[in-house]
Amino acid sequence: MRPLTETAAVELPGGLPREGGPPVMSVELRPLTGWEEEWLAHHAGTPAALAVSAVLNSCVVSPEGLAGSLLAGDRDYLMLQLRRMTLGDHVQAVLECTVCGAKMDIDFQARDVPVECRPQTESAYSIALSGGRSVRFRLPNGADQESVARMDTAEAVQTLLTRCVLGGGPLSAEEAEAVAAAMEERAPAVELELDLTCPECGHASVVPFDTTAFFIREMTGRRHYLLREVHALALHYHWSENEIMSMAQPRRRAYLELLSDAMQR
Repeated sequence: MRPLTETAAVELPGGLPREGGPPVMSVELRPLTGWEEEWLAHHAGTPAALAVSAVLNSCVVSPEGLAGSLLAGDRDYLMLQLRRMTLGDHVQAVLECTVCGAKMDIDFQARDVPVECRPQTESAYSIALSGGRSVRFRLPNGADQESVARMDTAEAVQTLLTRCVLGGGPLSAEEAEAVAAAMEERAPAVELELDLTCPECGHASVVPFDTTAFFIREMTGRRHYLLREVHALALHYHWSENEIMSMAQPRRRAYLELLSDAMQR
């Protein structure tokens, strides 16, 4: 059965250049269904990069199978749009003050998250380094993120650079820094920073907020609720599990609200 969901055309902030053909600048996206929610719930400890690839390979309807080839920023952008399609725009979270540990409630609209759009026209770039030599590099994609998902930060950074530099020999620390900066300048990005002031100790800070990781955490804790939704809809509407699980959360919730209203009357 096809998922009972509506799809939407989503423009990519970066895009995917392709040799011998036009670049992929948009995809057809559908919201998560119960099947993706269940997968995430059963894989709560999976590194974010692997979870993102699994979700995108399911929810990007066309072109298919692009999750590993998409740039990191495009993947984050699609996950942000999936969050909006699945749970809505309003985001609520609780963070801890880094000084006193007090809880801080935050909320924002997903549609307001800053997005750096940098359309890609080339699959690789060149940069001139000190000493007169130049190197070519490409931007990190989903496959690169998957390859370093279980590494510590320092090893992951070095491995990503090694994978993305296309020849030119080993780089000094200064050269590696220059290449990393050039990558950042050319890559699309979804970056949210929150200006927070602790209500307890008054400490002010700017805190980066990973919208992709947060969305995955939101979904991994929903297995109990998902089972209850399936049970209620199957009990009263006599739909099969497959029919219910093929619905996106907003549609399931709409039926549950109608059912609640009818029972109250």
